[in-house]
Amino acid sequence: MKMKTKNKKGELTTAQLVTITILIVSFIIILSLIFRLNLGGTTNQEICHNSVVLRDESKILAGPLDCRTNYLCISGGSDCQGISATEKAKVDISENKDEIMKAIADEMASCWYMFGEDRELNYAGGPGLSGGVDCAICSIVEFDEKIQNELIKIDYSEFYNYLEKTPKDNSQSYLKYLYGVSDVDDLEIQEQFKIVDINHDFISTREKYSIITGIDTTKSVSGLIREWLKVYIIPTIETPATSCTEFITKA
Repeated sequence: MKMKTKNKKGELTTAQLVTITILIVSFIIILSLIFRLNLGGTTNQEICHNSVVLRDESKILAGPLDCRTNYLCISGGSDCQGISATEKAKVDISENKDEIMKAIADEMASCWYMFGEDRELNYAGGPGLSGGVDCAICSIVEFDEKIQNELIKIDYSEFYNYLEKTPKDNSQSYLKYLYGVSDVDDLEIQEQFKIVDINHDFISTREKYSIITGIDTTKSVSGLIREWLKVYIIPTIETPATSCTEFITKA
């Protein structure tokens, strides 16, 4: 009597087919994400936004973020001396401060867009799951000499009132877009960036400022708890005083 033997060659082929199928499906998923996100965009803002979305949707397969810090010179007519600006916002301060505050508000809105707005995209994290506060410095802002001479400071309270009263678009104010509240009295500054008092401190035009956001991933007995941080403008020199444990943007 002939004994039946297992077809080991057939078993190996089946395993290979399963592996190949998984690889093909994974490749199709990644490829579809790339086409959906239009990664051919040319602006740093779009490149960063696409990188954030891709990181969230494909998790660790997407690799590191491709987000760079923008260096903005708010200019009354000359160059900024302290930074090599990648962008310049020309303003007219002969009437009031609104153009300066709009330049700052637009930069904060750009940062909020790049990192997913209110969609709570998990662009930080990673396989280590070690916890901490991953911060993104979207922009470094500086003011030129003319502005420094003609306008020494802008009170934070004045700036946040501007955000409350000024429409970003036809549907909402800057304050509503950035913080989800319509009244500045309802705004609560998150502890991670609570290094300025918006009721008493001011923005000095002779200092550099960082526009910053991030994710706080805290380890607890029940697992990882994530808190998505809003966008704030803080003195660059005060960055070490924040709760940031890692910076995920490229200089």
